[in-house]
Amino acid sequence: MKSEPEETGDTTHAPRGVLDFSELDSSIQTFTRRFDDYVQSTIAACEEQRLAADGQRVEDQARIKELERECELTKHAQKELWESVASERDADAKLRASVQELHAQRATLSQRTASLQSEVAEVRAQMEARSRHKQQLMERLREQVQRNAPELVQLQRLTGCVIQPSIRDGLIDIQFSLLSVDDPDRAYTLSLDVSKSEYTVATCDPILPGATIRTLVRQLNSSGDVYAFIKQVRRTMLERIRAT
Repeated sequence: MKSEPEETGDTTHAPRGVLDFSELDSSIQTFTRRFDDYVQSTIAACEEQRLAADGQRVEDQARIKELERECELTKHAQKELWESVASERDADAKLRASVQELHAQRATLSQRTASLQSEVAEVRAQMEARSRHKQQLMERLREQVQRNAPELVQLQRLTGCVIQPSIRDGLIDIQFSLLSVDDPDRAYTLSLDVSKSEYTVATCDPILPGATIRTLVRQLNSSGDVYAFIKQVRRTMLERIRAT
């Protein structure tokens, strides 16, 4: 059975009895063209994506470098912060030690103040006791002077010895006359300080040397006998006058 040639298309050179692949060839060409277009578009898309990826990579690298710089700055700032914290801790420790030392000093000062207050109170009490004792001695001496007034008048008349309070507080003036035959009215004065726990001579006539006065005062403080001291002073003055 023979196939009849188609009315459309070029069949001049088509041999009779051979398969017609023109449609297949056309489809292949169309497929090849479309595939090439797809490949080209795919390549273009890949290239575009590559360029975009390159640009993104550049941006990422820049961002990474920026982050690295920020990280370094953060590390540096953190280091400074830790150093500052360490310095503040050291300063705080020193301050705490200073505060503790001040507290210890305050406690010591408080104890010392209490001790000093106690010592001051004790010294004040001793001074008041001494003052009372001296006042009592002065009162006793005044009473004794009043009781011995007649005898003192006779003593003054016979020996020229006059005992009276000085214009200076705590002193008693003792005057001796009738010691010299040539000048019986010549008075020799000695001021005895009775304001302290021990007797002392404030002033004395130059007729008695300092060593002699110290010896007589030492004997007075040892015995406490003022009357004997006055007699010894008069006797010593008389001896000195007779020796000149």
